[in-house]
Amino acid sequence: MFEDYFPKVIKQALEELSKIPTYGERTSSRFLYNFLKLPKEERDRILDSLVSLNEQIKVCSECGLVSDMDPCRICQDPKRSKRFICVVEEPQDAYAIERIERYTGVYHVLGGRIAPLEGVSPQDLNIDKLLERIEKNAVKEVIIATNPNLEGEATANYLIKLLKKRFSKLKVSRISHGLQFGSLVELADELSLEKSIEKRTSFP
Repeated sequence: MFEDYFPKVIKQALEELSKIPTYGERTSSRFLYNFLKLPKEERDRILDSLVSLNEQIKVCSECGLVSDMDPCRICQDPKRSKRFICVVEEPQDAYAIERIERYTGVYHVLGGRIAPLEGVSPQDLNIDKLLERIEKNAVKEVIIATNPNLEGEATANYLIKLLKKRFSKLKVSRISHGLQFGSLVELADELSLEKSIEKRTSFP
């Protein structure tokens, strides 16, 4: 039988990799077998870096970014204005925006997006902390940079209504659709991101 010949160590590795969000059986299998093609020295270096990552990485208690310190380097930087908050779905979206080196405010990571079909509601997102930060830091503008897709738009619309109702004087804006609908912020090129932020839409 197949189970008699299939290496248990590979089966176990595939089962663990499949626990990564968006990693199904095929993606896990592709990753594992490509990893095994590398020379052992390279595999060792990759594994060492992952062990170090696992031991050193933290989640910023202020904004939710993954970092090697808490608060993160952005939240600790006195040159960054806490009166401007850019709201993103995941940490990698914030670091994508950082690449353009134009934004000088801070970030807030929601930890996902509203997706009813997946059982993700507003209560599952890091929204209460956002409201707390707005009040605490007398925030002037919240820039919503969720992904330009159905779930991202639903999340943006929810936040716009919530924030405008809760903070009447707060400026709330949404990155423009310089990004193609259905794309991901983390994969956007720097020029598109820069134009999307520069031409963001404000909501009265």
